[in-house]
Amino acid sequence: MTERKWSLAACRVNAKLTQKEAAGILKMSPATLNAHETGKISPKMEQIKKYAELYDVPVEIIDI
Repeated sequence: MTERKWSLAACRVNAKLTQKEAAGILKMSPATLNAHETGKISPKMEQIKKYAELYDVPVEIIDI
């Protein structure tokens, strides 16, 4: 069975964080976080792992 993929934005909202809060915790600008969420910039695997840890989700379900 294929596991459902979640967007970065959906993972963040599910974690009950705003873009500003998540960006602060991840030590990046809200603009960078927004660019990752909207697909303007592809995050590196290291960043994806940080998102997964913060949002408490497996890396595999994040749809990048």
